[in-house]
Amino acid sequence: MNNSFVNLVAIQFREFVREPASLFWSLIFPIGLSGVLGLAFAEKEPVTSRVAVEKNAYVAPLQTRLETIDTDTLLLNRFAFVYTSPADARLRLKRGEISLIVEPLPGGRFAYHFDPRNEVARTQYLLLDKELNETPGRESRIRPVRTQGSRYIDFLIPGMIALGIMNSCVWGIGWGVIEWRIKKLLRQMVATPMRKTEFLLAHFATRLTLCLIEAGFLLVFAATLFGVRLTGSPLAFALVFTSGVAAFGGIAITVASRPQKTYVGSGMINLVTLSLTIVSGIFFNYTNFPGWAAGLIEYLPLTLLADLLRKVFNEGAGLAQVAGKSVVLLAYGLVFFTAGLRVFKWG
Repeated sequence: MNNSFVNLVAIQFREFVREPASLFWSLIFPIGLSGVLGLAFAEKEPVTSRVAVEKNAYVAPLQTRLETIDTDTLLLNRFAFVYTSPADARLRLKRGEISLIVEPLPGGRFAYHFDPRNEVARTQYLLLDKELNETPGRESRIRPVRTQGSRYIDFLIPGMIALGIMNSCVWGIGWGVIEWRIKKLLRQMVATPMRKTEFLLAHFATRLTLCLIEAGFLLVFAATLFGVRLTGSPLAFALVFTSGVAAFGGIAITVASRPQKTYVGSGMINLVTLSLTIVSGIFFNYTNFPGWAAGLIEYLPLTLLADLLRKVFNEGAGLAQVAGKSVVLLAYGLVFFTAGLRVFKWG
């Protein structure tokens, strides 16, 4: 075999080993992603299903029966029962923390409240009802729940709006600035009387408008096809939406502040967007993660944004209910914007 071929192969291997971005995406990122998903969907122990039990005058007999259930016989499923008020049970259902509510009734009977189209809820109902109905005379009732907030689509749409804001900002602002730097267009900007702050804020203003248009199309689609509605304050929605754009606009500026090569820029953007998408509870509730991890995930910017949007859409939240965490999102934006501005490189 000729030496030029061997040399070319050796050069390619050396370039791969010497490039940190290539090593990260081919070796470290797949391992990290596998570890994160493994934590969320680990199968080392039986699955724990959280079920809300309404506290009322008839709860005592049902509670006694629930405490005697042999969870080892439930197809490797365990139940964790949360005894709470009817209002709190329905709130937990809207937040995706539970999928099934059990309501005690007179005479030792009980009713199940769940969305029949939710496969998780149906499975929990079948397993639990089988155990409870082993005692003769314990008749159960099914009361379908189809109000907004109890369906999976009500959980999903606010999460998709949050995901759209993140992707639009980080890719739209971040990749746009990186591309200008690669094409040497940023150097031409230096010769103008324009300041860095004006340049970056212009990107933010443009992205805010585009995010509103994109979210508008998604909302019209969801409202027409699935009946999703904004039940909370429009002002609260506006505050949360603007805070989310500010947070991810700031993150985008930091991500775009230095990269000068296409693969480095796209790698950094993918690292941010993919990581947050996986762990932040967009498609499934982040309480699937261990308690210590869920406590940290709760304050990630995408998690905060998705949770706040769900409060406004499904729980009827007003300004007072979303103001505190909206400030946290704004703080994310301010910190990252300031950091990105300081290290920003024009060429």
